[in-house]
Amino acid sequence: MAKNSAKEPMDQLTQELKALVHKIEELGEGADAKAKVRALKALSEVSSQINNVTANLDPILRPDSVFDPGAPDTIGRIIALTMVAQKRHPLSKIPDFYGSGIYAIYYTGDYDTYGPLANTEHPIYVGKADPNDATAQDAVSQGVKLSARMNEHAKNIGKAVTTLKLSDFECRFLIVKSGFQASAERYLIDFFKPIWNSETKICFGLGKHGDSALTRVNKRSPWDTLHPGRAWADKTSEDQKPAERIKYEITAHFSVHPPYMDSHQIFDKFNEEMRQLSTEHFYSINKEEVNIPESAPLEGS
Repeated sequence: MAKNSAKEPMDQLTQELKALVHKIEELGEGADAKAKVRALKALSEVSSQINNVTANLDPILRPDSVFDPGAPDTIGRIIALTMVAQKRHPLSKIPDFYGSGIYAIYYTGDYDTYGPLANTEHPIYVGKADPNDATAQDAVSQGVKLSARMNEHAKNIGKAVTTLKLSDFECRFLIVKSGFQASAERYLIDFFKPIWNSETKICFGLGKHGDSALTRVNKRSPWDTLHPGRAWADKTSEDQKPAERIKYEITAHFSVHPPYMDSHQIFDKFNEEMRQLSTEHFYSINKEEVNIPESAPLEGS
């Protein structure tokens, strides 16, 4: 009986609330502008209070996040992982093909400073190639962008004959639907922190184009300092950073961010980043953290 008597006042109040809402709707049709503004302000405050009461009455746990597969960061992560799953090819043997997208360059040689990268799945550089037309719907409309970009890098690396051999470089690439290449590139840079990318601020400059004779007051990029050979860069008289400092920064970078040795490490890290559920993601009606028990890991995992 006590349970029913406690339930009846709640039912009565909710019925009264519905009746009041209906009455406000009826009165609102004939109210003047000022009265409507006052009512709108008051109803907004009451609405917020009702939402809080509703949440407190709900016994079901509430998550504070919902996975959005269409979010730019999520799309970029998935595209990047798909690129990493592609086969590697000699950078020196990329034919012309239609399409824009993303790519990664890998080093396999014996240049001492790059030793930690040899025989690993960790790129030395990642990048994107934008389509000719941002609205291009197929590879032909995107233009010969991705292959051209990789061949441009191959040409520049091939000029650094005193320090590098083009045959020591491999690449992966993925033709991507127009508009999604930028988010994938951002994820790759953040994930791998490649030492040749400008965002890492160590040995950047591979993608730099030649300065004109009238503007050759720019300092030589770290990449051109470490790997001389591009005629326009060799004519520059001053380095942005001395070679020894660049090498020191690379060594220090690898000590903090050791290269991924194989694809298993990459996919394990990806899985770790994709895990969403944890104690702070669910809360009770009292805003308390709720720990959902985890199953024991499978043997060998």
